[in-house]
Amino acid sequence: MILNEEQALLRETVAQFFNEKAPISELRSLAGASDEQGYDLQLWSEMVELGFPGITVPEVYDGLEFGWMGLGTIAQEAGRCLVASPLLSSVVLSQNLLLNCGSDAQITTYLPSLMSGEATATVALDEGRFFNPDAVAMSDASGTLNGQKDRVLDAGQSAYIFCIAEQASGERGVALVESSAEGVSIESRRTMDLHSSASIRLDGVPAADIVWLTGYDVASGIQKTIDQATIALSAEMMGSAREVLERTVAYLGEREQFDVKLGTFQALQHRCAHMYCELELAESAVSAALTALDHAAPNIGLLASSAKALANDCFTLISSEAVQLHGGMGVTEEMDIGLFLKRSRVCNQLLGSSSYHRDRYARLIGF
Repeated sequence: MILNEEQALLRETVAQFFNEKAPISELRSLAGASDEQGYDLQLWSEMVELGFPGITVPEVYDGLEFGWMGLGTIAQEAGRCLVASPLLSSVVLSQNLLLNCGSDAQITTYLPSLMSGEATATVALDEGRFFNPDAVAMSDASGTLNGQKDRVLDAGQSAYIFCIAEQASGERGVALVESSAEGVSIESRRTMDLHSSASIRLDGVPAADIVWLTGYDVASGIQKTIDQATIALSAEMMGSAREVLERTVAYLGEREQFDVKLGTFQALQHRCAHMYCELELAESAVSAALTALDHAAPNIGLLASSAKALANDCFTLISSEAVQLHGGMGVTEEMDIGLFLKRSRVCNQLLGSSSYHRDRYARLIGF
């Protein structure tokens, strides 16, 4: 990404912070924690102190309004260290869903606690085996909210849950419920990349415990939020992919086979060159999508799907090749490459696979 002076300074600061405070060894430590613990609270507190929750929030709500390219640099550096945090679940998804779908009164009520780190939130969106935001069965047709959501990020540590559900009128909306409310049950699990996810069951959550967001054009706000989160996740994936490529190139330059460094073999150089070209292509798509968010471009949906499809393919390719080029060591517990491989597979399905986004892109252009 081409960054201005302020954005470049932000990247340097964030990179130093994550390298010191959130090395990959910190992610490994979560393997022995409870399934409900998706991230380290002390680390998140320090991220809040650096202003991460307010990075894209408008100044009128006391945010930094630094822009999406700024958030993209944070996401990329987080991806390099495989940082486990509620950056995606609470900051990108929940806060922007509130900003895009909530009334001014609702925003001023709930946003301050999210920005201050006093509370975190998550968005309950998926209901089937695969990502499909149009398939929503959760509803309050009976006067109470009922249904199940899967793959809900960091739900075990979230105070608020934004549920995409059908209202009694039949229109799709966003229901805000507290995780401790009557009728809410959360089954957390640790995914193979050591991050936390959960299935959430709502059984008769009473109307008194439900706050429906009442901003202008909630349906469009939901899709806008999904596109924003998709682009931010794509940026994180690019950070991870670049880290894996750099580690692999460094390994090939050091590892010897029959007294010859592996990096001198032309066939392996070709494979690295192919990975580099795919990385540059995908990063260009992600950069274009972040720029579009900053300029409120009308084709954000197209750019979001383009970025995610290319990011999926790129991260999958590079992580797979990295394991191959490291030989049998690539999948051992001692090396970090295997963690990047697992993270790539989880991210590939999160917020839409490559096939989903290619199909969506085709539909958006009328194909």
